[in-house]
Amino acid sequence: MSNLFASPKQVHLDRYLQSYAVEKARLEARKKGHTITEQSLEDGSIKLTVNVGGAA
Repeated sequence: MSNLFASPKQVHLDRYLQSYAVEKARLEARKKGHTITEQSLEDGSIKLTVNVGGAA
């Protein structure tokens, strides 16, 4: 996820935006009765899997 040439401020902003997106996805999934699993990847990104119907 991090760009080698990005400024520290941009890296911080990118992490903040990613965290916001993860939480928003969690909230929306819960509203619809789904569950979500989260996996941190080596590059710093986060893989989300939405389990429709709530089955984990």
